[in-house]
Amino acid sequence: MDQFLTITAVSGWALPRQWFAEEVATAFPGSQIEVIYPETPEKPEEAEKLLRQYPADLYIGYSLGSLWLLKYKNLLPYSSVKALLAPILSFLVKDGMGGTTSETQLKYLSRILKQHSDKYAGVKKFFAYSDLPFQEKMIEDVPDKEILLRGLDFLKTCRANGGDTKTFLSIVGENDIFIDGDLLKRHIPNLDIVQGVGHAPGNLLKRLAGRLNWKTHNL
Repeated sequence: MDQFLTITAVSGWALPRQWFAEEVATAFPGSQIEVIYPETPEKPEEAEKLLRQYPADLYIGYSLGSLWLLKYKNLLPYSSVKALLAPILSFLVKDGMGGTTSETQLKYLSRILKQHSDKYAGVKKFFAYSDLPFQEKMIEDVPDKEILLRGLDFLKTCRANGGDTKTFLSIVGENDIFIDGDLLKRHIPNLDIVQGVGHAPGNLLKRLAGRLNWKTHNL
C-alpha cells in the first residue's frame, strides 16, 4: 500500500468531524484524510457528489457511516480497499440483524433532540452512553439538529444485508453496546470481533491498520 495513502472516512452519528479525523490519523499516520459527514444520508445525489469529490485508496465507514457506505457501495472504485467499523446492517433490534436498539429508544433520542432548544443535551446523553472519549470543547463541532434528526431517520429506515459486505473488511468490538457481534457474524461470516473493545472508533481503527499491515509498511 502506498505510503501516501488517501483515506475517505464516513463518520458515525453526531461525531465531531475534527475529532474523528484525528482518530483516523492516529491509526494511519502520514495519510491524507477526508471525513465525510452525510447531511442527507438517504439522498443518492449527496452520496454521488461527496464520493466523487473525495476519491481514495481506502474507504472507511464507521457506525452510521458503515450503513451509508453499504447503501452506496456501487459508487466506490473497484480497486479501492473498503472497511466497515462497528458495521450496521440494521440499527433496530427487531430486525434480528445485529442491532441492539429498540424503536422506543430511537424515538426517545429523537424526542430529546426536538424538545431541547440546546441540541447538546441529547447529544451529551448519547455520548455518555456510547463512551466516546473526545474532549468536551469539541461538542460545538457536532452537526445541526436537523442533520442529526435526519441521521436518526436513516438509522431507523435503512437496511443492508450480509451479501453487501463481501468486498469490505468488517470489524466490531465484542463490547459494542449498539451491535450484537455474535448475531451480526451470522450475516457477515468474515466479521472480525475484537475482544475487550466497545463502540468507540480508536481501537477499531488500530485493528484495521494492523489488518492492512500499515505500521509494518511504514517502519
